[in-house]
Formats: sequence, structure tokens, C-alpha cells
Amino acid sequence: MASKTVSDDIRDDLEIMDLNTNRLLDLVNQLLDFRKTETKGFQMNFVDCDVAELLNVTYKRFKPLASQKNLKLTIEMPEKLHASVDKEGLTKIISNLLTNAIKYSESYIRIRLDEEENRLRLVMANDGPVIPLDMREKIFKPFVQYKVGMVNAVSGTGIGLALARSLAELHEGTLEMDETTGENCFVLTLPLQHAQTFAVKQENGPIAETVAPKQDEKSDAQTCRYTLLVVEDNPEMLAFVVRQLVSDYRVLTAANGKEALDVLEKEVVNLVISDIMMPEMDGLELCEHLKSNVDYSHIPIILLTAKTTMQARIEGMKLGADAYIEKPFSVEYLKVCISNLLNNREKLRAAFTHSPFVQTNSMALTKADETFLKTLNDVVMENMENPDFGLDDMTDLLHMSRSSLNRKIKGILDMTPNDYIRLECLKKAAQLLKEGDYKINEVCYMTGFNTPSYFAKCFQKQFGMLPKDFVSHS
Repeated sequence: MASKTVSDDIRDDLEIMDLNTNRLLDLVNQLLDFRKTETKGFQMNFVDCDVAELLNVTYKRFKPLASQKNLKLTIEMPEKLHASVDKEGLTKIISNLLTNAIKYSESYIRIRLDEEENRLRLVMANDGPVIPLDMREKIFKPFVQYKVGMVNAVSGTGIGLALARSLAELHEGTLEMDETTGENCFVLTLPLQHAQTFAVKQENGPIAETVAPKQDEKSDAQTCRYTLLVVEDNPEMLAFVVRQLVSDYRVLTAANGKEALDVLEKEVVNLVISDIMMPEMDGLELCEHLKSNVDYSHIPIILLTAKTTMQARIEGMKLGADAYIEKPFSVEYLKVCISNLLNNREKLRAAFTHSPFVQTNSMALTKADETFLKTLNDVVMENMENPDFGLDDMTDLLHMSRSSLNRKIKGILDMTPNDYIRLECLKKAAQLLKEGDYKINEVCYMTGFNTPSYFAKCFQKQFGMLPKDFVSHS
């Protein structure tokens, strides 16, 4: 669908496929959520939030659909109404009530939110075929739909209202139809506070939906400069992801976490994209291993998964994942995430390399990186005045192999160990020159350079000015 070369006929077919796969995904997620509510597996995270704002955001999302069906959608609510709710759960309740109302309404939907007797009360009324009194409880049971009197066939499975009621009950509230006979009126009531609220937070601004930024055009210099590792046990999905990325990056593959570790031992990888559900070693285990291992902790990780629950997302981020993308995913969004993660690290490296006073620890993005960089910096500082200090001495002091040290410094700083030693010497020189206690020639030998002319040449190349000019500017 993102391609500009697709014919109109094929694009029409793709749009139908997109709509149907999204509908199928919504249905699967609703069934999974409903099953969780039945087995008490749906974890409620009660937080203090402005329900009026949350309702308004959800309401705006449904306005275009109501307009397409020529329905008058109105809302009446206070400017603010704070309550202790599970935001994800309440959003699902409101969304299901609105979906149901839009399906069955003939001309209008009215929404009213208020507070009554220390309880939040949401009323949603519509003028669709009036549901008989003896059916008003049955429609909240799974897979029950009332279609008598419907002029047009309405698609649906009868799971939405059952899920909405289950979520209301998990909120210690109720969801039911009142006894109004002239219209269909759904009433949701929830307590304003919950005794088990453990993570109360005040919203500082409006709730906003995340929109992926537009992807910048990649420069020729970036093409294939970076190496990505895609870890996925499904051969078709693996081939699909590789096909989307291979024109911009060098792409390596692995079928599970164990194979990924084998690849990482042999190759310098700039970013890992991993599925979560895999045999032998899954994506979460791989993520935890990489972020806690000093050899790989600098590598950004994007997790791809069909697990759409907030709990699964939180688990992935706690283990150190840099991004978490749910399947089915937008290829453009995946590309933007990759580009942003790589570009952000590039900016950090540029600031570290060309700024005399940016410290090494500013490059650490994980605890393992921080420990490694501190040890590395200490080793270089202690041996700075030795002009013969080099890679072999560094590997001995750090108890690392040449290949591991090369890979690690290349991964974090995009330079060789010898380049790093020279850079730290130049940064120390800049610090000494700024303090003004030593002459330029003295600083030259104190930081391990053999001749003042070579020192001046290196300093100018690194920081854009000669040492004497740096002193006059300090």
C-alpha cells in the first residue's frame, strides 16, 4: 500500500484486505480480553485521570464514522471529572459502547457524563430499533445480538457488550440498559475512587494519540552503512521484514535468540529487530541477555510481537527494549523507529567526538555500558603519559579479547580503540589548556604526544582549531 507503483485495482483490493485484517485483529483482541476478564487475568492498573478528557479523545475518534452514516453525535460533560480508573479498560468500554451505538442508530447518539452520589455516570442513548425489556439483560451475554427490526444487516459477533460489562465489573461498577422504552439507553456507573489504587498520578495535559512522524529521506551515505539483525522464527515473516529493509541496510537473520547470539559473536550489528514468541530462546530472553552483557548492551533492540496487552509492553520495556511494535505493524513506522534510534545514537557520537568537554559516560545508555565506559576511561587516564600505550595493553587491563574490545568500542563510539585513546588524550589536553596552568608544549607531552607539531595537527582535526587558538578562546 505504501508503494507508488501499485495500480488502482490492486490498491482497492489491498485496502479491502487491510480493513478485513484489522477487523479480524480487533475481534481476536476482544476475544482474548474477554477471556482474561473471565479468568481474572486482566490486570487493572487504577490511576487518577481526567475521565472527561479520555471520553473526549475517544469521542473524536468516532466522529468521522458517525458523519459517514449521517448520525448526529452529541456529547454533554463537565470540563473535568477525575476518577480512579484503569485507562485502557475504560477506553475499551467507551469504544465498545460507541461502536455498538453507531452500528444500530438511525439518526442520533447522545452521550452524557456526570457525577452522581460519589460515582461516575456515563449515559449513551441512541434511536436504533428499541430492544425489548426481556432482551436487555441477554444482550450482555457473549455472542448474543438483537437484530429484529433491522432494515440492513449489521456485522458483528456479540462480544463487545459482554467485554464492556466484564471490564465495568472489574472496576467494581455496573453496565446495563435502563427501562426507557422510547430509545436504547446504556448506563455505565463506576466508583470515583478505588481502595486498591496503587499508582495514582495526575495528568498534566490532554491525552493524545501517538502519531508516527514522517520519515526523512535517507542520504546515500547512510545506505548500507548500518547492519541490522532480524530475529524471527516464521520464515515468511522473516523474509517479508528483510525485503522491506534490505534496500537501506545490510540485513542479517536468525530464527531464534540462540542463533542471534551466534551471529552477534561474529558480526558487528548496529540494531536488532526481534520477535518475542520463538523457540529455544524467545525475544524477551534475548533482550535481557543483550542488555545485561557488556559485549552487546549498546545495541538498540526493537521487539515485534502479537501480544498487544499493556502488561506485555511494560515487560519488554523493563528488560531494556528501545521500542515495542505490535503486529500487524506499519512498515513505515518500523522504518521510522529504526532510523530514529540510529540517528539519535549518531548525534550522541558526534557530540562526544567533536566537543572537548563532553564526557565518555554521556554515551552510556545502559548500566552495563556505564560500567564499561568508566573502566575504559580510567584505564586510558592512568596510562595517558605513556606514548607506547595501545590496544594490546588495553585488552590486558580490561581482560577482553581484541575482537570483543574492537566490537564494543565500535558499537558505542563508532571508532577504533586507538582512535578512542587519542580522543581521550585530546580531551584531557583541552581540559588542561582551559585551566591555564601549563604551556601548550607541556600539555602535549603530559597527554602522550611525541611532538608539539603532531599534537597541534591532531587537536585541530578533532576540534576545528589549533591549541593556541583554543587557549585564546578559553
